[in-house]
Amino acid sequence: TPFRGRTFMTRPTKGVFRWLATDYIRVTNTSNSDSTALYTEADLISAHAKIEEIDVHQQIEVSGIKFTAFNAGHVLGAAMFLIEIAGVKVLYTGDYSREEDRHLIPAENPGVPINVLITESTYGLHNHEPRVDREKALMRQVREIVRRRGCCLMPVTALGRTQELLLILEEHWRRHLNELEGVPIFFISALGKTGTSLYKQYVMDMSPRIQRQLSRTGQNPFDFKYIKTRTRLSEVPDSGPCVVLATPGMLQSGVSRQLLERWAPGPENGLIITGYSVEGTIAREINNSMDDIPSISGGKIARRMVVSNISFSAHVDGAQNCAFIDEIRAPFVVLVHGEENAMMRLRANLVDKYKGSDYEVSVHAP
Repeated sequence: TPFRGRTFMTRPTKGVFRWLATDYIRVTNTSNSDSTALYTEADLISAHAKIEEIDVHQQIEVSGIKFTAFNAGHVLGAAMFLIEIAGVKVLYTGDYSREEDRHLIPAENPGVPINVLITESTYGLHNHEPRVDREKALMRQVREIVRRRGCCLMPVTALGRTQELLLILEEHWRRHLNELEGVPIFFISALGKTGTSLYKQYVMDMSPRIQRQLSRTGQNPFDFKYIKTRTRLSEVPDSGPCVVLATPGMLQSGVSRQLLERWAPGPENGLIITGYSVEGTIAREINNSMDDIPSISGGKIARRMVVSNISFSAHVDGAQNCAFIDEIRAPFVVLVHGEENAMMRLRANLVDKYKGSDYEVSVHAP
């Protein structure tokens, strides 16, 4: 495009951008000629050259506008931005997480008075179970599936909560090796190997917990011993026991959909949905007691596999979001990034909660 301005990203985000954009160009340009492709390699090189790296907590000023990045906790490199224009301070959370996990620093409170808070509303008022309980439930489900010699499928994105799940599985396998040594774990993704290498590269941008682990053992936590990263479906066994994390997370197409169709008829197999599912996708519908799965090639496939939902989403839940809003106490709150019903219920709850209180707030849901 004709854009000639400056672009700012945290250091890990710049690495992630290059990786994702390169793959996007590779995938889309195999089916399009250069004249119809949306982006080309030359566009990527040009865009990447414009990016200026910034550190978390570093204040930048451009033409009188000041902005500072703060940890958002959502995914590697993710930042909330505190933007100051003519003395008005706006905090835009983007996607954020306040949860203490295995590798990321949770979202921070900038610690200054905020005039406008723009925040996500993905989960509305819905709350996650406590993290310890979710980890126990996840491993209980996985072990039940592999004990009956089934295949356990977890549809995931290539980057984000997937790496958190891999850390959880790796630790569990190490602790229970006597029982699980013969059960392989596969991460099937065209981007998987590059994504894991990015995580290995940016461990110093992660939580103190990860850095202590690196210092104590001398081994990068993302050098997995029990997880095999593969790019092709042909390397996955037809029958269990095995655990497979595969992209994409919504089960609309790709490897995860192919494995779903392969394993759905087997009652010994299991599907665990671990993230947020968008309305209208197979991942959302299968949660609502879908007995038959539409096959990509046409027709229906009987679903006899066990389906469970244990959320490890990297978005704040309702209670965490409300607590953060209460902590920031901005006089204007703008809700974004949510389905309409969930967003409006959250807005109504906030309006009702603060009516007549000493916190005078105007809540908007555009």
